[in-house]
Amino acid sequence: MAIVKLGELGQEIFETRYAYPGEKTWAERAKAIARTIASAEKDADKEKIEKKFYEAISSGDLIPGGRIIYGSGRNKGSHNLLNCFVIIPEDSVDSIGKTIQDMYKISCAGGGVGFNVSKLRPRGDDIGSVANSAPGAVSVLKMINEVGEHVRAGKNRRTALMGILNITHPDLLEFLSVKLDQGQLNNFNISVAVTNRFLEAVELGEDWFFSFNNKEYHMFDLLRRKRGDDNDSEIVRVVGLDEKDAKARAENFHKEDWKDTFEIIGQNDIKAKELWDLIWKNSVESGDPGIYNIDLANKYTNVSYFETLDATNPCGEISLPSYGNCCLGNINLSNMYDEETHTVDWKRLARSVRTGVRFLDNVLTINSFPTDDCKLVGQRSRRIGLGVLGLHYLLIKLGLKYGSEKCLEFLERLFSTIRDEAYKQSIYLARDKSPFPEFEYHKYLSEEYARTLPARIRMLIKRYGIRNAVMLTIPPTGTISMLMGVSSGIEPIFSAMYHRRWRHNNTWKRKLVVDPLFAEYWNANKDLSNFVGAYDVSPEDHIKVQATIQRYIDSCISKTINLPSTAVPKDVSQCALDYAPYLKGLTVYRAGSKGNEPLEAISLTKGNITKYMGEFNYEQESTPSDSCSLQGGECG
Repeated sequence: MAIVKLGELGQEIFETRYAYPGEKTWAERAKAIARTIASAEKDADKEKIEKKFYEAISSGDLIPGGRIIYGSGRNKGSHNLLNCFVIIPEDSVDSIGKTIQDMYKISCAGGGVGFNVSKLRPRGDDIGSVANSAPGAVSVLKMINEVGEHVRAGKNRRTALMGILNITHPDLLEFLSVKLDQGQLNNFNISVAVTNRFLEAVELGEDWFFSFNNKEYHMFDLLRRKRGDDNDSEIVRVVGLDEKDAKARAENFHKEDWKDTFEIIGQNDIKAKELWDLIWKNSVESGDPGIYNIDLANKYTNVSYFETLDATNPCGEISLPSYGNCCLGNINLSNMYDEETHTVDWKRLARSVRTGVRFLDNVLTINSFPTDDCKLVGQRSRRIGLGVLGLHYLLIKLGLKYGSEKCLEFLERLFSTIRDEAYKQSIYLARDKSPFPEFEYHKYLSEEYARTLPARIRMLIKRYGIRNAVMLTIPPTGTISMLMGVSSGIEPIFSAMYHRRWRHNNTWKRKLVVDPLFAEYWNANKDLSNFVGAYDVSPEDHIKVQATIQRYIDSCISKTINLPSTAVPKDVSQCALDYAPYLKGLTVYRAGSKGNEPLEAISLTKGNITKYMGEFNYEQESTPSDSCSLQGGECG
């Protein structure tokens, strides 16, 4: 099988982010990766398995996660090879301290970390005999963010973090507002964990109240007199247990001047629909928050009988218990196109998936975990995350328009094949090695996701067990997609042609960039009609692609729903509500919501194609269209 040749950008990424000192080619790194990960096999099998791994990786069919590419063969084998983790802090000083300490260890080992801080008492609750003194969940996220500011690991990368808060938590309004200030929580993506009950309340137009430790918290309106002046006042909304408690919280946390005074107006609970609309208003304005459907994540899985999936990793592709991890690798779907038959090489795809499952299972065996808790939880379920990249390139080669009905029908076959091959391989690994430690066949096969598996696979699980509790995900794969020169994850390309803008000596400059597959097709006079960009695809078609694939994925999907700059929150809110019950997560990004953007898409009109493709001074680059662009802890 031919060794993949990296493009100019891919070679630059390889040398600056992944290469071991002295390495010059992808083949050299592939050999080191294959040798390292095959060391988990029995001596009699090592050489054979190493060869399989090398062929898959060197050809670009299987692309390991960034931590595996970087860490394999370093530090005499004692290196963390996993991309991301989750920690769920409990409501105690010791737990919060341990959370920050373990986050620091994980970040220094190159991992990103997700948190759900919903177990922390709300801001203004009592701590022992000290009334209204709790700093709240958002305060803890700010502490964690500050530690993240000082972490450098693996090629000088800063950590990536995810903060999640349940829709029921009394600190939710503070949580929603914090990212509107672009100077706060800069290392975090944030998401709201929504429930079926909340979505029902939105549909029914019901009031919504918050809760913590079986106590109800309501919204109260108070009149704030600025510096005690009756002629200078405003209404503020405060969450509290009752009127007296709400006023005490206002006195402690809502003063802008020490002379401010407050007067209770009355209880004024927020409507669930108002809260839902606020989530999407903020998301359209700033890119945060996303939503995490915590009920669906804990229902449509294989692990609910022994784990609770309270949070996700920073880019949202894997739902995890506390100290769970992301062991990531990806099938390069662009490589699965058969030039002779003009269709998918299904045998090559099946072989790549089987190799990928064995490869990632071996990673868990040899990995040097950053903490003992991470090791315990990782080995308990042997969770892996096999994903894909290059989907849009494959669709273009097959003549399918992204998001079309024919595209969705094809995705059904593609991802059911990936699912079936992955599960069969994990079953055979269980037969030859052992099932994951928490495996109990009657409980496992009763899980919601396992019930969707074909009968023949369920029968094999009952007979042999299964090696990995869950094994499929869709990471964003931004950097490794550029490394390989293909489209990112399941995203459409950003644009077939675009300008990259940057500031130099107080002057804005720009450079024409052309997608490499588009340039290839244009030079060969091939059909260009399927080169739609991220903003050419309607939000609903974006969501349809995600919903179609989610049916076959036992974990979550990292995908961005790209919105034009003219998008209004009302339309997004309704579309999100329609599809929320079918998605484990949802993230939108409106063009221009983060200020001046470095990329400017060029409309693919006949005139523009003629004008710009006639220029010889352009770069070729595959650019991700996802918005999971935190500084480090890459998810892919």
